[in-house]
Amino acid sequence: MRKIFAFAVLGAMLVAGHAAQADTFVWKDIKGGYTMSFPDVWRIQTDDAADTRVRIAGPLAEDRTTCRLQVRHDGRLQIYPKRLMGEAVMEKLDHDYWDNAVAEFHDAKINNFYAPSSLGSKGDATAVQFSYSEGKGDQKSHMQAMAISSIYGANRYDFMCSTTSGTWERYADLFLSIADSIELDSRYHPFITGYYRNFLLDPKLVLPRTKPGTDSPYVPLTWADRYTYNE
Repeated sequence: MRKIFAFAVLGAMLVAGHAAQADTFVWKDIKGGYTMSFPDVWRIQTDDAADTRVRIAGPLAEDRTTCRLQVRHDGRLQIYPKRLMGEAVMEKLDHDYWDNAVAEFHDAKINNFYAPSSLGSKGDATAVQFSYSEGKGDQKSHMQAMAISSIYGANRYDFMCSTTSGTWERYADLFLSIADSIELDSRYHPFITGYYRNFLLDPKLVLPRTKPGTDSPYVPLTWADRYTYNE
């Protein structure tokens, strides 16, 4: 699987400085068509938007650490074969797409753009790392986030994790490992031809040289035989 993120590498499913071992919780979403794994010390929260399929939060409330996966019907790239999806996704999920996507956050600023990227082992994607502000007054926090968007099959999958700027380095590897754990249900046949039969390997078809039911050689009909009104 391609790893395009330059700001972190895949690490263990633990936050540095906490427990040495942790169990993993596997979330399966039949309707959304994916599974996702995360530490079982994280808790599942209520959805924050209509398209959010799962939203989880870290064990330390002061870190404001959350991840979410949203699934939307897309359908724009269903005519493309899998081998062309990478380029097609990069064209659709470009800089303009991400400028609009992060606009829902206050003072959002994209710091890094990654293309191509991937979501799990199947989803062709692009990604960004960005900053934004959350809260007001004394409760205002400067946040750092990563987000990955992938068009796969008929759906668009949007994955995002965020935390306070001061704890970003602690969680960056974990965010990527959760993203890497996402397994999208197969939508493409593993062979380029699908179930198409290779007819070139069939035995050679030998056509009879006589009229069926007779021993007489086949004689093509003349123009006069076909059109008896011709004299």
